[in-house]
Order: sequence, then structure tokens, then C-alpha cells
Amino acid sequence: MNETAAAAERRGQALLDLGRGREAEEQFRIALAATPDDPDLLTQLAQALLEQDRHQEAHDVSRAAVGAAPEHVMAYSILSASLAGLERLPEAREAVRRALGLAPHFAGLHVQEARVLLAQNLPAEALASVARARALHPEDADAAAVQAAALYDMNRFGEAQAAVHEALRLDPESVVAHRVQGLLALRRGGGAPAIQAHRTALRLSPTDSGARDGLAVSLKSRNPLYGLLLRYSMWLQAQPKALRLGMVILPLVLTRLLRPFDDQPWATALLVLVLAYVVLSWSLEPLMNTVLLLSRDRHVLGRPERLATYAFLGFAGAGLAVLTVGLAGGFSLFQTLALGLGLWAMSIGSAHTVRAGRVKVLTIGAGVAAVLATVAFAGTLAGVGGLGVAVMTVLLGGIASLWFTAFA
Repeated sequence: MNETAAAAERRGQALLDLGRGREAEEQFRIALAATPDDPDLLTQLAQALLEQDRHQEAHDVSRAAVGAAPEHVMAYSILSASLAGLERLPEAREAVRRALGLAPHFAGLHVQEARVLLAQNLPAEALASVARARALHPEDADAAAVQAAALYDMNRFGEAQAAVHEALRLDPESVVAHRVQGLLALRRGGGAPAIQAHRTALRLSPTDSGARDGLAVSLKSRNPLYGLLLRYSMWLQAQPKALRLGMVILPLVLTRLLRPFDDQPWATALLVLVLAYVVLSWSLEPLMNTVLLLSRDRHVLGRPERLATYAFLGFAGAGLAVLTVGLAGGFSLFQTLALGLGLWAMSIGSAHTVRAGRVKVLTIGAGVAAVLATVAFAGTLAGVGGLGVAVMTVLLGGIASLWFTAFA
């Protein structure tokens, strides 16, 4: 390596330490022009790309580094991180295990493995990895923070709080520790403590999507009804799968059981409460997102949340307009259409909670429902008959979309 390349590498390392990934990338590319197959330079370039969340490029470069030096521990570590960023979690786990096979006494690799295991929803295995890391390096703040996250995911909240305190003692600027602190505060009702913890995490890492999402939920938790439903949701998530499924279908069962007593005041009151709970549980999330969009904290809502909220407002507004025209003009069919649009509003308003691979199905369904509703509305006003099928399709599709969203 010539002197120019060596100087570029040193500058790149200094910039990388400062978190200036783009500038570091430029320097490493200058250095690589002299020695294009240098595994150390390739690994450092991959790390600079990872700093910029350019996961595919980081994967390609770190893969080249591994090819150039099959026993390069850091290259495997960066490769694992890039694979995790691409959500290729089994491969990320395999890569970090390759690194551990080369350097089993490196505590940071055990912490990295724990992060991948947490992403795979394997908190017990993650906790075992963290235990190995802490045995090697008891004062590792990252290990303590990931331990808190694993304990939280295992519903061991008291131990998680103790681990958070330990992590913040070791590193008051631990982003993960502040995030878990915020989640624990949400379980206690949210409000100011949850907001403060997530604001701190977001200040320390402005691009951290978890901290941003946590802050959004914390801000919404200031609404008493939202806070109550949030605590119920968190409690339900900690229950066995059979109980969670039972609670989802409970409102439907109750409406069936109450049908023979619909002439009794107590049954009517209970039915109203059940329906209010269902409507509130589905509509409060997009309604609170709407409030956030109108506030100075609108930046905490990501693009999926914004799109879901706009779609909710569109369907809800259309439903109200259809209902108003129907009542004013005596179009009884429009009441059914308005109900269908309302159901679609509630389901599409929660589209950001649906798994990434299934959002497209919900979006296509909503598009079809919008077209059918438009045809039914305009056709009825124009005196065209036989549009009841389109209206019923919108209604039944809305019911199906709610169930799809609940299980997706």
C-alpha cells in the first residue's frame, strides 16, 4: 500500500469513529484503488456502508472480504449485520456463528448473536448468548442492554428493569436501554416517563426506527382511552396463543349469545358495550395517528403510518358522505355501503401493523373496495339498478379485511 492509500485509510478510520459513514466510504475507496483485494479495507468499507444503512452494498463488499480472507472475524461480523439489515436472519445467524467459531472469547460477537436471535423472536436463546457475553465482559453495557431487551420479550419485567438500570449505569447513552426503559414505562401506563425515555433514545440515535415508533406510541398513550387499550393489548400479548385467539373472537361469540335476549335492557346495554369496544379498538389507533399528524410531533410517524392514516381518513370520509347522501335522499342501500366503507376504514387504518409481506394483499383489497363503492354510489344516483351485489361485496370485504388485519 502506498503512502496516499495508507493516509486515506487512516482518515477513513477516523471518520468512521465519528459516525461519518459517507465521508469514510470515500476515503476507503481511495485506499482500495491501490489494493482492491485488501480484506481489511473491504471490511472497513462495508462498515462505512452499513453506517449509511446501505445493507445490500455492505453485504456485497463484506462477502468479498470474506472471500479474500476466509478467517477474517470482523468481515463475518459485518456480513452478519448486513444480512440482518436485509432481514435474512437465518443467514445472519450463520455468519455471526462463523465469526464466533474463529473468536469465541470476543464478547461483542455473543451480543451480536443475541441481537439476531431477538430479531428471530428467540429471546431465551438470546439471553443465553448474552450470559456468555457478560461472563467474558461483565462491564459490557451493550450486553446489559440486550439482556434487558431479552428479559422484556420473555415478560420478566422486574428483571428487565434491573438490567436497564445496570446498562444505564455502565453507559448512560445506551439507545437500547432507553428504548426498553420506554417500553417498561408504557406497560405502567405510558405518559411522561415513556415519552422521555423514547425521546432520549431518538436523540441519541435519530435514525432508530424502534425509538421513533416507541415515541409515537408514548405520545398517543397520553390519551386515557388509548392508554387503557394499550395496556390491555400488552397484557394480551403476554398471554398464551389460545387465550389471545379466544379474546379476538370473544366479541363475535358474545353478539351471538346475546341475540335471544335482544329485547332485554341488560342485553342491549352489554351489546352496545361490546360494539363500542370493537369500534374503539379498531379506530383509536388511526384516530390518534391523525392527531399526531396535526401536531408538532408529526415527524415521529413513519411513511407506513402516514399512508395508513390517510387511507383511513379517505374511507371514513367517504363513508360519512355516503351516509349523509343516503339519509337525505332516501337511498337505503347507501347505509349498507357506508357501513362497509367504515369497516374498510378501520382495517386499512391499521395497515402499518400488518406484516410487510401481507400489506399488499390488504392494499389491493382496499383498492377494489374503493372502485366498487364508487361504481355503486354513482350508479345508484344515476338510477342504475342491480348494484346491491357491489354494495354487499364492499360490506363482506370489509368484514373479511378486519379479520385479515387481526391475524396478519
